[in-house]
Amino acid sequence: MKLVTFIRLGSSMSYRSFEKRRLACAVSAAFAFIAHHAVAQSTSPQSDSVVLDTVEVTAESGGVYGYIDATREPRVGKLDVPLAEQPFSMSVIDQDFMRDTGVRSIQDALLYTPGVHAGNFGFDTRIDGAKVRGLNAARYLDGLRQLYGSYNSVRSDPYALESVEVLRGPSSMLYGQADLGGIINGVSKRPQETHRGEIWAQYGSNDRQQLAFDVTGPVDENGEFLYRLVGLARDSDTQVDHVSDDAYFIAPSFTWRPSDETELTLLLNRQRSKSQVSAQFLPQVGTLTPGSEGYIGSHRFVGEPGWDRYDGEKTETTLLIDQRLSDAWTFSGAARYTESSTETREHWVDIPSVPDANGEVSRTIFMADNQTRIFNFDAQLRGEFALGATEHTLLIGADRQDARWSEENYASVPGGGGRFDIYQPRYGNLNLEVLNPTDRPDNEIEQIGLYVADHIEWGPVVLSAGLRRDWAENRTLAVSGPDTISDEAETTGRVGVMYRFDNGFSPYVSYAEAFEMNLGSDGTENPSPLKPTTGDQEEIGFKYVSPDETLAISAAYFDITQNNRISDGATPGGVEQVGARVDGVELQLNKRWQAFETQLAYTRLDARNESTGLRLPYVAEEQVSWWNRLYMGSNWRVGAGVRYIGDSVGASEAPVIPSYTLYDAMVGYTLDKWDFSVNINNLTDEEYVTWCRYEGGDCGYGDRRTVMANVRYQF
Repeated sequence: MKLVTFIRLGSSMSYRSFEKRRLACAVSAAFAFIAHHAVAQSTSPQSDSVVLDTVEVTAESGGVYGYIDATREPRVGKLDVPLAEQPFSMSVIDQDFMRDTGVRSIQDALLYTPGVHAGNFGFDTRIDGAKVRGLNAARYLDGLRQLYGSYNSVRSDPYALESVEVLRGPSSMLYGQADLGGIINGVSKRPQETHRGEIWAQYGSNDRQQLAFDVTGPVDENGEFLYRLVGLARDSDTQVDHVSDDAYFIAPSFTWRPSDETELTLLLNRQRSKSQVSAQFLPQVGTLTPGSEGYIGSHRFVGEPGWDRYDGEKTETTLLIDQRLSDAWTFSGAARYTESSTETREHWVDIPSVPDANGEVSRTIFMADNQTRIFNFDAQLRGEFALGATEHTLLIGADRQDARWSEENYASVPGGGGRFDIYQPRYGNLNLEVLNPTDRPDNEIEQIGLYVADHIEWGPVVLSAGLRRDWAENRTLAVSGPDTISDEAETTGRVGVMYRFDNGFSPYVSYAEAFEMNLGSDGTENPSPLKPTTGDQEEIGFKYVSPDETLAISAAYFDITQNNRISDGATPGGVEQVGARVDGVELQLNKRWQAFETQLAYTRLDARNESTGLRLPYVAEEQVSWWNRLYMGSNWRVGAGVRYIGDSVGASEAPVIPSYTLYDAMVGYTLDKWDFSVNINNLTDEEYVTWCRYEGGDCGYGDRRTVMANVRYQF
């Protein structure tokens, strides 16, 4: 390990750039500030704990830290150890925060999270775009991987979730093959012991009409059987002409407690969506720079109404088991089976393309039907015991991933969509005769992993370490000819050390590794399977919780090395695998003064191709977000936030997409069992480009202003 790199920040390091020195200095300065504050707190008389407003106390999530509860035991960490006591970077976004900020998707839920560039691919009806620490992040639900491949499933609705968790940095020791950026995990709503429920009606911009409900409680007097039923139906247009965002889901769940030692929970989820592809892949000329007739505009639809569509459905069944074996040992298991499918029909502007003198471009016509089948499980044996002067939380586990996805009726015909006036569109030029759909190769992943982790507390010292061995096979099943098979065995680990001072200040250092298998071959004359993408991360940081529990701060400096990354640019004659280096700082601060609460997040990173030195595309290197909430009396609450997203680049560091600043607001009123609120996102209705593929390529717009009125009846 190279942790000495961090310990000797003050020494001469000729191989470090001035920018890296500045990032390290920022962390050092933050260390000094918080250490001074902590010492002052511990040497001064203990201040009185803050008494919360009644509305705050009865909020669904609550917690002594408001939105972010440092005593929370996140499921994404597997160890059931509070956030504040883990020497790794993690964040939890709960339902309370999601409601206040007007979240409509998991992508929206991540907008105020440090280290996460959410919405980096703009407004999208298909996926939740996000980079974590400049790299891709794997998507999980209830601790099991949820997404494989692309555009073959329906994304989870945030209303079905209790929270969204982000584990930043490599996490293969816990989850097997996974992206180096980290893990984004949704936590499903589960049956509760007390009767409660709500009905939620929403109406807003683009004629968005949505109705949802959530009811839970015991079935019998003894609480042996519990239930929960969550559902939502939506009928909505979007900011793009002729693009809808209609959907529904129904999610019943049941818990059976045959004894005090045994609990079984069954989660069911059925979803359907009916929409079109909102990402229109518009030309750079007319979006990032003006064209012959000015700007095209974020509302432009370049497809054919009535034919273009992106429809999907998904059925998930999850079984959770918790069995207490003794006072010290518990067995837990999670298994899920998923079937999903999508149907895509769309047009986009041929790239590269510049509108001609008449404002016309040529279009590609595209179609594909995608299916996926997933069966995953994770079985864990957890022990909590003392050994001499040490306290242990020991985890021994085995998991398996088994996923297969296919693409049928595939056709992509550049120019087949005919000529199209990008400024004054005239629809009806639909030519289906050019389509000659074929089936594409299936892809399959099988992986078995064995892991052991131990969280050790020795007085104020915390040592958290783990080791994992994976056997993974990724296959591309050719329609004709030989299959491409990548068969690998990998060992990954992580270790972190933390010292917890009595005043709440807890510095730490950690190291973690990850690997991710790559599908397909290198495309050369004698093709061979692509090498796995591997890498590691070194991190130094601190977590602080003030004695009066009104201030929580976390900060980290990280350095990630990525090997055999798939190049972001097209490589003639094959696929290029390159290295990358990402280092940066993150800061999150939560502070509460009685009825007022504020949350500040800052991210600064340097993400580059290691061989060329060019910036990695589609990620902002600097972000700042600030959200505030104020309760006024026992009924009113208001919220306001600002988000600054720094510039980003396309492939090969061109073009440069300018930075932008967005503002959000909320006002709410509670009366008895009724709650009324209005959320406004992108208050000034900024029209901005979030990404461009490469110089002269296609670009995409971000979310325009949305105003949502909500009525909730809670019982």
